[in-house]
Amino acid sequence: MGECGAPGDVNSNVLISCSTGDAQLDKAVWQWLSWDKNQKTKEQIENLLQNGKHKELRDRLCCRLTFGTAGLRSAMGAGFCYINDLTVIQSTQ
Repeated sequence: MGECGAPGDVNSNVLISCSTGDAQLDKAVWQWLSWDKNQKTKEQIENLLQNGKHKELRDRLCCRLTFGTAGLRSAMGAGFCYINDLTVIQSTQ
């Protein structure tokens, strides 16, 4: 794994120089960083990637919120399995 861009640097492309070695996870990270417009949740994912927290990235990005009898329920945070700006927008579409 190469040097990663500085956290929060909007001009850095973290995904070019950082790879998890897992194609499915890399795709999920790329999708999140491309689609998420909230800087705080985007930085959470960038920090996990830069710190090599691949298991936590997989847990956050490789599963989706499911709609159950109580609606969508999850903690708030970055990732497709948490409640955040992106998952609320996707759920309402």
